[in-house]
Amino acid sequence: MDGSSSSKVTVEYHDPSGLFPLVQEQLTSRLPLRNLHWKSPNRPLRSIDSLHVDLVPSKESVHISSVTSPGLVPPDGVKRTSSGQRISGPSSSEILRPPGKERRHQIPGLRQTSYLKLYLLRCDDSDTYKSTARKQVREWVKAHTPPSQSSSSASTQENHDAFEWMIVHIVLPDTPAASQPRGTAAVSAATGEKEKSTGASRWTRGTTTILEKIRADFNASSKSAPDRVAQVRLQKDTVPPHMLPAVSTVMSPPISESPQEQERVWNDLILKIKTLILLSFDLRVSQYEEDIREKDSQRALPGWNFCTFFILKEGLARGFESVGLVEDALLGYDELSVGLDTIVRDQAHEDGQIQGGAILSFSEDVFQRASEILSQSQKDNGGSKEQARLHDEKPINSQKKNYRDLILSNNISIFDFRSYVFARQMALLLRLGNTRSARSDLEAKLQPKPNAGVIQRSVDDVNVGTRNATVPGTAEDLLSLAELCSRAINFITSAGRLLRGDLLNGAKAHEATFPGRLVDNLVRSWTFAALQQILDETSTISLPISNLPSDPASGSSGKMRSFGNHREEQKASVPEPKTMIHPTRSSSLNFGRSSSADPPYAQPTSTGQVVYADGQYQDRPIPGQESNVPQMKTGLQELAGVRAQLYVVERRILEQIGKTMGWDIGWAAILSHHTQNDDLSDVDLNGKDDEGGEDVAAEKVQDTISPILGLSAAPLIDATASIDRFRESYEHLSDMIIKHYTAAGQVKSGEGILGDLAALRFELGDYQAAAMYFGRMASLFAESRWNFVETTMLKMHAQCLHKLNRTDDYARALLDLLAKSAANRKLLHTSFKRSESYGWPKEWLNDDNVNTEGVFHDLVDFSVQLPKDKIVPMTKYFSDIVVEPYVRHFEDKDGFQLRLSFRHLLEDEIEIDRAKVHLISANAAQGKDIWLESSSSFRLQKGLCRTWLGSNVNTTGPYMVEKIIIEAKRIVFLHEPFTKTEATTPLRITTSVSAASLKAAKNARVLCFPRTEAFRARVYLSHFIHIDQARSVEIECSSGWNDIHRAEIRVRSASAGLRLRTATATATTGDVKIQDKPNPGVISITAMESETTATFRVPYELEQILPELSIKLEVVYFTDKGEFQYHSSFLIPIELPLDVNVHDHFKNESLYSKFNIKTSSNVPLEILGVGLDGSEDFQVHSPKKINSPTHVFPKQPLAVTYKVTKKEVNPAKRRQSRVPTTGSLSLSVEYRCMDEDVMDRVESLFATAVESSGVQQFARLLISTFTDRLQHRILPQQFERIALLDKVDMGAFEDMGWSECMDSLPPSLRDDTQKWLQDWHEENKSILLVTVPGNESRTANTAPASPYPPRRIVITVSIPQTHVLHTASLSLQSAEQASMHSPTIAVVGQPLLADLRIKHTRRWGLPSSLVAAANLSSPDDPIEFVYSIEASPEVWLVAGQRRAQFTAKEGEEKTWPIMLMPLKPGNVLIPNVEIRARVAPKLEQKAESNAADEALNCETDYLGYGECIMVVPDVRSSTVGVGDEMGVMRAAVWMEAESRLGV
Repeated sequence: MDGSSSSKVTVEYHDPSGLFPLVQEQLTSRLPLRNLHWKSPNRPLRSIDSLHVDLVPSKESVHISSVTSPGLVPPDGVKRTSSGQRISGPSSSEILRPPGKERRHQIPGLRQTSYLKLYLLRCDDSDTYKSTARKQVREWVKAHTPPSQSSSSASTQENHDAFEWMIVHIVLPDTPAASQPRGTAAVSAATGEKEKSTGASRWTRGTTTILEKIRADFNASSKSAPDRVAQVRLQKDTVPPHMLPAVSTVMSPPISESPQEQERVWNDLILKIKTLILLSFDLRVSQYEEDIREKDSQRALPGWNFCTFFILKEGLARGFESVGLVEDALLGYDELSVGLDTIVRDQAHEDGQIQGGAILSFSEDVFQRASEILSQSQKDNGGSKEQARLHDEKPINSQKKNYRDLILSNNISIFDFRSYVFARQMALLLRLGNTRSARSDLEAKLQPKPNAGVIQRSVDDVNVGTRNATVPGTAEDLLSLAELCSRAINFITSAGRLLRGDLLNGAKAHEATFPGRLVDNLVRSWTFAALQQILDETSTISLPISNLPSDPASGSSGKMRSFGNHREEQKASVPEPKTMIHPTRSSSLNFGRSSSADPPYAQPTSTGQVVYADGQYQDRPIPGQESNVPQMKTGLQELAGVRAQLYVVERRILEQIGKTMGWDIGWAAILSHHTQNDDLSDVDLNGKDDEGGEDVAAEKVQDTISPILGLSAAPLIDATASIDRFRESYEHLSDMIIKHYTAAGQVKSGEGILGDLAALRFELGDYQAAAMYFGRMASLFAESRWNFVETTMLKMHAQCLHKLNRTDDYARALLDLLAKSAANRKLLHTSFKRSESYGWPKEWLNDDNVNTEGVFHDLVDFSVQLPKDKIVPMTKYFSDIVVEPYVRHFEDKDGFQLRLSFRHLLEDEIEIDRAKVHLISANAAQGKDIWLESSSSFRLQKGLCRTWLGSNVNTTGPYMVEKIIIEAKRIVFLHEPFTKTEATTPLRITTSVSAASLKAAKNARVLCFPRTEAFRARVYLSHFIHIDQARSVEIECSSGWNDIHRAEIRVRSASAGLRLRTATATATTGDVKIQDKPNPGVISITAMESETTATFRVPYELEQILPELSIKLEVVYFTDKGEFQYHSSFLIPIELPLDVNVHDHFKNESLYSKFNIKTSSNVPLEILGVGLDGSEDFQVHSPKKINSPTHVFPKQPLAVTYKVTKKEVNPAKRRQSRVPTTGSLSLSVEYRCMDEDVMDRVESLFATAVESSGVQQFARLLISTFTDRLQHRILPQQFERIALLDKVDMGAFEDMGWSECMDSLPPSLRDDTQKWLQDWHEENKSILLVTVPGNESRTANTAPASPYPPRRIVITVSIPQTHVLHTASLSLQSAEQASMHSPTIAVVGQPLLADLRIKHTRRWGLPSSLVAAANLSSPDDPIEFVYSIEASPEVWLVAGQRRAQFTAKEGEEKTWPIMLMPLKPGNVLIPNVEIRARVAPKLEQKAESNAADEALNCETDYLGYGECIMVVPDVRSSTVGVGDEMGVMRAAVWMEAESRLGV
């Protein structure tokens, strides 16, 4: 059996005529075979994209051209000697051993036998075929009939070497065969062939060509049988002249073929070759599967042998490998590996007596080599020039031994058996990975391919049918390489143990002893060499770091460039002239070439795809599926990760060898200095110390053996040459591990290796490189829980930075070290609390103690050299950081204090220069920050530390602790209890979210308030408002107990469009004067004594209408105690609470104005007084004054009417007046808003009660909270009830919501304060608002009068203007009137005489306006008017001038007689009179200049408005009869009436 695998199939050709050199170029240019698809009944479809073919001659073939054709020129590619003589290739007798002569084993295997045998036939005419050619072909076919065509049982076993045969008829030009068509018309039509016919052809119907005769003689008649006959025609220029016939006997002209037809013929030949090869392969696979099933079923029978079964099943796997089905071959070896594990496990359990044959426990050659190594070392102590070696550079090699013969002879050890199986798996995985080494190995086994022409190169495409069909042929499958590395880790680690057992078992069998150091070194050396072999085999240009040479001279700093920076090392496409070397297969047909890729004439049959399925070959079209293009970097990270693990094992082996030589490296060297005094020794508890003599003797023997004895791996020998080379090798392996982990994305694993490099560089004194490595690992230290090694690393890092004079980095390293120590103490502090509860000793948990004594002190002292402050998180070095949310006030000055508490975890006591706390307002409207600071430096000691921080700010409201800062020289510890989030607007503008929207911890909120005696201020809308003047706000400042030397008031607008005119600010009350106004919004005032109040008025303007003003006030004042600040913000409503409407009525001599006053909201108003002031031109007559306040409700306004008369002015003075004025009046309203008044009175009552109680220290906080709850919870629902009942219902204590306020008080005073509030609410469930003037005595729950004056508003009232006023009256002359107060009586149908009087006046208008409106030349000119009497025709009959035109001047009165006749009885109104002016048309010039002049306004004061007349019928008396008539009881009958005219 041939144990080698050629990775190709063999095709044998029989060439008795020496024709092969003529067709060799055409045939080999179409190799390897493409797109073969094989389908077995029990297997899925397999696609073989590329199959290499080895063409070998048969024994009887003519190899020397001079025998038959002396003039034949050897073709290109044939080997020649130096003299030019051709060297024949090996014949089939040299390459192939005939099946009959081959030594047979009891279990056959796949041999290197031919899959197909070709007969190259030269037959120039039909006579030659009949006479000699047919007989020769028949004898050859009979002699080479394959087992598949025989039905004998003996030949069935020969299916292991099944093959097919084929006849190729080669037609030379100028021969009779060249003039014959390929078949008759019927045959051509049946086969689809087309021939060019000529007019001179002598072939007629019924004539048979040579090709048809060959097919008829040798092809099977079955339709499913393959076609075994093919014909190719050679061109005349490709045939040597001596091979052409000397005299042409051809009568017919030769048949010419186009290049397309010639290409189609050759493709048809290749198609038949592929079909027949697949037939042979299917027969062989079927035979092997049948034998494997048979042998597997006999596993339990006596005599069954696993080794024999292994060879049989391996033959199937090698068969798959030979045709490119590498994955199927790998699956076979995986199954064999599992079977081997089962046998080995059973053998170990049954002491070698198992069914299936025992496997040796050791290898003889391994024992011999180890013995030779030991003997050489005993002779010259390892100094021989050529030492014996256990292995070479590639210990994993299936060709290193004749493993298959050893397996067949049951003479193989477990180590060798596993090594062979893994070597075969590795070879297959390398082929799947398409590595460079696998390609070079197979290239050596293949014959060189002749140079193909241009057309042939287009067919021989390197990408056709491969799994990486869209990438160059050198593209590698990284996933396969990653799988190989993963398998190698498991195999090599287990094989090392097997090798150790092999050595020990061999020594035991030969009654010898190997020193332990020798065994260890042999195993380490073999393991290291195997790992290095895997790394070399899987190196790829896709992973540039996998094959980079080490550069010790570059220094460690250059080695640690990240993988991402190697841009120049990225993979490049390097095409090779050789095609894809391996026969390959893909898992589906998706990667096949489309049928439209080649021109139509180059497509064999329909698609050229040969599918062998179920014992038959079929021509199937390729499914029209798109090609899946794999990514170039698929599997890159997986490969880098497993290669890094291989390097880690190599480095571990190097460390073990170094330890045997006494060389500690990396952390082992560093830790040895720290633990050299803590080494422990074993003590025999029984006291038998004499029995240790054997161990001492063994140690002495070990000392006499060289520490490198048995090392065969060249890298290990080089590394052990000196300590420097050892360190270089260690650093190189560490560097490669880091780069591979980085490429794999396993950053954490890579950072762990950085510590080893850092320790190595620190040991060598290369502090620059060591510091760089430590810097790379800083993030890892900050995130993970540290141990003693990592703490030591921090100290080393700090030492490196200090020696390099890197002050900032040195400080950072010390801070990291302290953070580590503090983190451990935090954990221990928590654990100690738990251990104390369980009674555990504290030392039992202190397994990670870090000694940092003096480090903190050194850090603080060193920080003065830093160029700027170093800000670090406070939580890393201190614990239990909290600001107690309870305000404490100073005893003698304004401001407040908060206590900062934290736990100091470190040993050192340091001086703290300053401690600060930053507060931000929890209310977005407040917006002013507060800083609290310690008054002086203090000593920080270990344990719980508390310190008071003070602020000079007076403010009220909730605040949150944003920052806590502790400064120790240049070291600043910062703690932020919560982090502000950020919001992004649609315009991508990042804004900070207000603190009110953050969910902070409850203990981080502080409710600030000043003490009762402190400075206070308030901003409110001025109580006096003049509607035509600039409005203003007033700032009221109360000094409290402070004697203020000077102060500065800073007022700022927080509303858009609000402008505060501080430049015109004035002081309204108090003895304080405004000293200066240096800047906008700033007012400087003079000294202010204690317990005084001052008010300042500041005008303001608005750019837009706002419902309320938001103003922020800050007052900075100076006293003997220092500088203090007052912060507050105010929201001031500015909408007027009342509305005033006026209705005017003109009279001849006076004007009556009615004012309606109503509230503009739902809050009632209390009107204290209303007045209308006259002017120079007008006099006002007021009604009776209001004696008591009047309430105005939303649906109940107040109406006040005033009489306005015009004052008499001297006409002479009027003419002297240049600018005539219409005059204006001023309406003043004094009022109180119900909400303000009630709040002020109830607040005053509550403030008095608080200030006189035991909780007066919280008065400002309680009053502020009480006012807020009163405004938003109590008052809004009961304003009308308060106005009617003068009583406020306060509700229960729980309704006020005191809980938040109570939480801000110290726990010791919280209960007392809450008790007092509950008692006050119990006593004041309802508060009375009634006060009797002059009566000072009042009940306890009666609110005092408002401490603030009422509001007053002045509204300018303009006198309305009218150009003309007519006073019209209709006086009846003949009407009856019973009395003065009774209505006038009229009779229906009787006329009434009346006088219409119209009086004209122009006193209520301006003369200039009258002239312009009436188109007059002077104000005294008459004006035309038209009056009309409006009366219903059904009620009145009007006689006289019902409508008339008249002219009138100032003061003129006109009269017209009118007769009225009532038509209906009843109470009727007298007719109405309307007067309209007739304005003269304007002149054109005036019309153009005064186009926008106002129209003439004409008013009528009709005195008869509402006057009624009683109209009665014209009857004086009536007679009515009452009685029985016509059967109607008591009927009433009108009998007669007397008219009024008859009287």
